[in-house]
Amino acid sequence: MNESVLIANSERFLDGIRHKLFNIEEICDFQDFFNIYQYLKKNLEELLKLRDTMEIKGYKTPYRSLMKYGRISKSEMKVEDIYDMNKHTQYFRMNAAAKKNILDRVKSAIASHKIAIGHLEEYGTLNCKVCKSKYTGHEIANFLDGRCNCGSHEIEFEINHQGVHRLEIIKYLPLSGEYMVKISELSPIGREAFRKIVRILKHEKRGIVKTLSLVVKVFEEGRWVRKRVNIDAKDQMNYEREIRSEYGSNARIKFMQFHRKKPSIINDKHVQTALAIGYVKFAEQKAREVFNNILDKSLKNKEKLHIYDEIHVNAKKLAIKMVEDPGDLDHIKNELIQEKLIKEKLINKRGIYDKELENDIKTRQTLENNLFIGVPRVMILWDILKCYLSTSYDRRSKYSGPFPNLRPNLDSNQIRAFEDFDEEVVDLLKNYMYEKIEYMPNIKNLLSKKFEMENKMKGLHVKINSNAAGAVLLNTTGKLPIEVAANIFSVDPEVVTVEKNKFKTFGKPQTKKAKQFLEMIKG
Repeated sequence: MNESVLIANSERFLDGIRHKLFNIEEICDFQDFFNIYQYLKKNLEELLKLRDTMEIKGYKTPYRSLMKYGRISKSEMKVEDIYDMNKHTQYFRMNAAAKKNILDRVKSAIASHKIAIGHLEEYGTLNCKVCKSKYTGHEIANFLDGRCNCGSHEIEFEINHQGVHRLEIIKYLPLSGEYMVKISELSPIGREAFRKIVRILKHEKRGIVKTLSLVVKVFEEGRWVRKRVNIDAKDQMNYEREIRSEYGSNARIKFMQFHRKKPSIINDKHVQTALAIGYVKFAEQKAREVFNNILDKSLKNKEKLHIYDEIHVNAKKLAIKMVEDPGDLDHIKNELIQEKLIKEKLINKRGIYDKELENDIKTRQTLENNLFIGVPRVMILWDILKCYLSTSYDRRSKYSGPFPNLRPNLDSNQIRAFEDFDEEVVDLLKNYMYEKIEYMPNIKNLLSKKFEMENKMKGLHVKINSNAAGAVLLNTTGKLPIEVAANIFSVDPEVVTVEKNKFKTFGKPQTKKAKQFLEMIKG
């Protein structure tokens, strides 16, 4: 396919996604769910084909040919040739930029579709009325033509309350790949929240050695020869023995360089960006719904703050009319504000604010920070935490879920990203946004305990209820009552109690013969 045709077709396809309207929050039956799920799945398949085609055609490194072209010495050329070369270079540079931008947009759309599909899979449970089969998570992909494996079309849809999902963020995702447009639409405080979330999701694991570059001295054909060697790193690897087995007993390592990989919590920049946009815009919308209600309850003198705000708005309008030099705008505006505030007795002549007003300004600023910066941060970290606590290592390794490219486990450095949630922010989420969330000190310990438990369970072939296991950790490590922990993961408290008792027996003999065997070993 011609390059300009490929770019035009890709842009047309992405623009079609942008103009497609569907209300994902009003899914009420299987047909609604299936239509949206299939639409996103087909889009993803087409986007993956476009990405592969572009990468084969060199869109990943479009400036490489320009670098080679630019090596020609201009001193050896005529003026007319230099003009032609510059003209051609400009054309090729624009063409390379178009390739890079469209591939970047396609990758962003892929990331957004994966997130949307993951949240849908966590949201729905499909039950076949004929064979009674139940499909959740990645198993939903088996409904390729709207039928169960038994051939039945009688499918019942129900919401999976145990899943980690937020369908509300899907409409804010850059499904058409226009993530830069979405970022530009954020308010200043929204952009600050966006940067904080991306920084958290980028939190890198301590460097793991992936490959080594060595300079090896080898005796060949009666003389010493230097060779450059690249090898893959392995645990407990004896590099000198490895080199000697390959190049003989006389081989000597003269230089060694380690190449480390530092994977992030979510190891894809487009997924990081899309998730940050989705959570920030959703949290901002929720915050605006409750902001005035919370603020009114917190203010000491609402009237003074209202007058203070009006003075600032009117002073700016008046200053724009009065000013001749734009550089004087701020100076004139500040003078007008101070004059009006003194007149209204909101500050004195020394510039000291009225105490009630000063406290109310600080209260509003704190509330804005908590709602527009704290809420999206805590919201996404809480969802990721629940995802870790309610899934097994194998599932996180094999299936992307609502957080594509999420690392199956974290090291101690990455766990630090889950610093204690602000108690005021948690209260806002719980009491005004009706989230199932509780404040727990040392929340990092929950993840550490989860990964420690998974290591102990390796090779034991013990079946556990993942959601109940998450509730057990909230109870034992987070010190929450069993009823509260069970409610967060939407499981029965009795099931949590059974799972808790099961954990106490890990590594202990369960039968009489096993106990006798251990006693014989000790004896």
